[in-house]
Amino acid sequence: MASREPLFRVLFVCTGNTCRSPLAVAALAHELGPDASRVEVGSAGTAAMDGQPATAASARVAARDGLSLDGHRSRRLTAAMVSDADLILVMEREHLQAVTALGADPRRTHVLCEWPEPGEPALTVLDPFGGSPEAYEESWRRIRRHTQRIVPHVREALRARSA
Repeated sequence: MASREPLFRVLFVCTGNTCRSPLAVAALAHELGPDASRVEVGSAGTAAMDGQPATAASARVAARDGLSLDGHRSRRLTAAMVSDADLILVMEREHLQAVTALGADPRRTHVLCEWPEPGEPALTVLDPFGGSPEAYEESWRRIRRHTQRIVPHVREALRARSA
């Protein structure tokens, strides 16, 4: 394995890949800190149009925490993305169906708010697209909370692969 190749790949999936999943990428990369260089964190959407930037409202909520979505461009979810990922985290249960239809292993595919078990299933991450600034703030708050919860599990996977 080349030294520049990531040891672990996380894929976040939402619908349009312009709000929730790009925010999740930024949040997880930030939370991983120095370990971020060893993890490939990507995103895609089940109904995304390729090449769209993150929404302005998503960029604003991330920027308030010092994170940038400037380089993000949306991608439609593909079977290749699914097969390359070590962990797939979707925003809603309906996204599970799309990911599974592309061949995802159910043992490594989960709804973000439900993984790792028991998760916090009451804190679903609703799609803020076209919503109020408060809807974006709430989605961001929940995404940050969930990414903080999963960091120890991603780090454990890194340790296991480094051994």
